[in-house]
Amino acid sequence: MSARIHQDDRRRLRDLIVVGWSHAGQHAYVASLGIAIPYVIVSFHTNYAMVGILLSIAAIAGSALQVLALVVRKTSARLLFTIQNIGSTIGAVAAALAPGIYIFMAGRLIQSGAGWPQHPVGGSYLANRYPKTRGTTLSWHVTAGNIGTLLAPLLMPSIIATYGWRAAFWTLSALLVTTTVAVAVWLPSPWRGLTSTNDSADQEGIGFWSRLRALIRQRPVFALLVAGSVAAGGQGIGIVGVYTPGYLHTSLHLSAISLTVILTLLYAGAVVGPILMGSLADRRSHRGVLITNYGLGALALLLFVFSGKDILSLSLFGIAIGIFSYSELSLRQTVFSDYLPPGMSRAGFGVFFTASQSIGALWIAIIGITVADGGFRDAFILMAITFLAAALIVLWGTHKRPATRDNS
Repeated sequence: MSARIHQDDRRRLRDLIVVGWSHAGQHAYVASLGIAIPYVIVSFHTNYAMVGILLSIAAIAGSALQVLALVVRKTSARLLFTIQNIGSTIGAVAAALAPGIYIFMAGRLIQSGAGWPQHPVGGSYLANRYPKTRGTTLSWHVTAGNIGTLLAPLLMPSIIATYGWRAAFWTLSALLVTTTVAVAVWLPSPWRGLTSTNDSADQEGIGFWSRLRALIRQRPVFALLVAGSVAAGGQGIGIVGVYTPGYLHTSLHLSAISLTVILTLLYAGAVVGPILMGSLADRRSHRGVLITNYGLGALALLLFVFSGKDILSLSLFGIAIGIFSYSELSLRQTVFSDYLPPGMSRAGFGVFFTASQSIGALWIAIIGITVADGGFRDAFILMAITFLAAALIVLWGTHKRPATRDNS
């Protein structure tokens, strides 16, 4: 019995590593995009307003496709992740070969569209694998993605400086090949025992759609969906990761070394933050830690943009942004999972990410237009406001002690 338990633990750890590495590849693409954008804008003679609109279109398309999690409830995670990573590799190659801004953004559109399974499928898969430590496990999933984010400032600035931004996307293509191989070879397929024990209602189709409608009508669930749509304006991936490099490079005119140091520290905060906050949430209160994270995240964004060119202040507040902006998603996902009944994991997370990120993707364009019209300072103030508004929504709509589900 003991040997069987240890074997199951090893398999769960392997699954977490493989799903996490796939997540790292997706984040590496978006973070590399943010670092390359100032150079791409110069190369293709465009502006932040245009880039923001095109990025928003790609993000909306990719986010909307997450509704497919409601349809492919029986499709193996391995197949979905393999297709995802192949598509992401193609997107990186398209960006590297792009002759103009529209083809370049088409690469992002391909990657965004292909990457839809990562959050709903990966989140439900891991939540079922680790039912008693969902907060910590989902935080590790986010942290794995943020490790990919951290790789971008460690590698891409020097590659861009030496060989140009196209070489950076060829490097990214090679990285995504490794994520494709990892999920295709090592991720178990299908879900095996997990499906029969945790998603039986999905398989049998017993009142699935009526249960889903009833779930969405619940005040806490609806409030968390709305909060996610609002807080997307200050999230790490897609907003902070895209516009912070531009602020440091275009507005503050920092040197490449200073920019690399600040971004590396910010992304280091993004790596450790979700682990620390997720562990704290499991020990204390999922809801309470999420609300606190919103307040501290808003404060960090404001202090960062009002620090001027002081490298020490930018570095310290950059770490804080990394911790709180990049922890928001996993913390809110953990609170959301507290309200999911057995058998609704993948579908529930599909609704969670489709609603939050499809509407939230509009923030990419809104922030881009704000940068073009009012400057980066106004944009960061707006990011902070979104976090404060989301905190109020969660306070209003959720309970202090929800009835926590247990899939074990």
